[in-house]
Amino acid sequence: MKKYIILVLGTSIMLFSCKKDPKTISFSGTVYDPYQNTTVSGVLVTLQANGIVDGVYNSSYITIETATSDATGSFYFEIEESAYDSYRVTLQKDGYYLSQTVISSANISPENPYSSPFHIASMAIVSVHFQNTTPFDSQDTIHYSFLNNPVSDYDCCSSTANAIGGTAVDTTISCKSVGGYGLVIFRTVTKNNISASRADTIFTIPSDTVVFDVLY
Repeated sequence: MKKYIILVLGTSIMLFSCKKDPKTISFSGTVYDPYQNTTVSGVLVTLQANGIVDGVYNSSYITIETATSDATGSFYFEIEESAYDSYRVTLQKDGYYLSQTVISSANISPENPYSSPFHIASMAIVSVHFQNTTPFDSQDTIHYSFLNNPVSDYDCCSSTANAIGGTAVDTTISCKSVGGYGLVIFRTVTKNNISASRADTIFTIPSDTVVFDVLY
């Protein structure tokens, strides 16, 4: 009887001593504004994952950790390895567009930490003042569009052509782009059945409004 008890205790000790510590994986990155060519501090960075999270399968993304980018724009996460399908890193800061990056779980392991630059762009308002300063008749028309806006939200400066007609045009439109950027506005003016086109570059101001006059 004593031998049997000693054998069980010995086995228990052996199993306990062979138990492995959980492996960890790490994410690190630096947040940049590519249009201003600067790092961005104070960005809320959220790490999410889908797949098996806490033993339950989730097809949607579940938040695992949050951090804030430091004075150099850097952040770091270290988490236990799990059966995740993919990860999503979300960047948020007032005055900036939300940015998200999806990372496949195949691209990260305990032996292969994930490290990469992450991009976030500041918002900028473009205010364009149109005025028909030399009217001909009621058929006067200006068509305008923005050729190279890197963002496409519903209220952003659009590549879709818009038209304004008449002799008494004196109006202002506002739309969004990114800060520190050269936004191209293209327009075609038609008067007396003669059309003339022109393109100009509007240099946007991060987190501010730039005013541009189109007099025709």
